[in-house]
Amino acid sequence: MEKDQNISKKPTGWDYILILIIFAITGSTAAYLSKLIMPLTGIENTFLYIVVYILLITPIYQVLLLGYAFLFGKYRYFLDKQKKLGRWIARPFRKKRQITS
Repeated sequence: MEKDQNISKKPTGWDYILILIIFAITGSTAAYLSKLIMPLTGIENTFLYIVVYILLITPIYQVLLLGYAFLFGKYRYFLDKQKKLGRWIARPFRKKRQITS
């Protein structure tokens, strides 16, 4: 039985170029959307504006990233990276296991 070529294949230079293109398109789209969305909040306080910007645009960026990755055929790569990042961010908030003898 043949193994799936995509699973065992190492990324090539073209794969990395495509990944950079996906990041560039996603960042540009997120910046454009932030210009449209943030004025609707009506926030004038700089600190509050930054907090709302981070809380609002970050999830939008993640969704856009997976959407563009899907369109360019790199969905699995970006999904795996996002899962890994999520586990890393959640690590400090997990309960530490008590070792009992």
